[in-house]
Amino acid sequence: MVGFSAILIGLSRTSAGFKPPDVFRIQMLTFSGFGAMFAALLPFALFNESGNVEISWNWTSGLLSLYALTGLIIFPLRMIALHYEYPSLFPLKLVVFQTGIIFLVLIFSVSIMLGFVNQKANVYTGSLMLLLLHSTTAFIRTVFYRVD
Repeated sequence: MVGFSAILIGLSRTSAGFKPPDVFRIQMLTFSGFGAMFAALLPFALFNESGNVEISWNWTSGLLSLYALTGLIIFPLRMIALHYEYPSLFPLKLVVFQTGIIFLVLIFSVSIMLGFVNQKANVYTGSLMLLLLHSTTAFIRTVFYRVD
């Protein structure tokens, strides 16, 4: 959290303030970082020793699916619009990469929910790692690639 606060302080102290690409990348960073954190806590909240494990997995993966779907509704279209306005900051490879990560999280979580996966904990952990990769990419892009 200290690193995230430092980014916001550093970006806000520039004379130009926040540009649309900066705002967007901070939103993506927040979405994926906090999403990974809360999704990591979900199993602790939804699993209990006396309950049905399958129902807990359905709720856990269902909530992660809903979260990923929300990200797919919000971010790709905005990223494509920014690609046309700032092609050097949002190259098409980056748009595909970051959209693909959220799409993989959705596929993995739906696969868990529908019972297509035997190693549910491993696939769920992989989904969380993908969210962290997404967050890391947004972090690096926010810090090192600025609007002139």
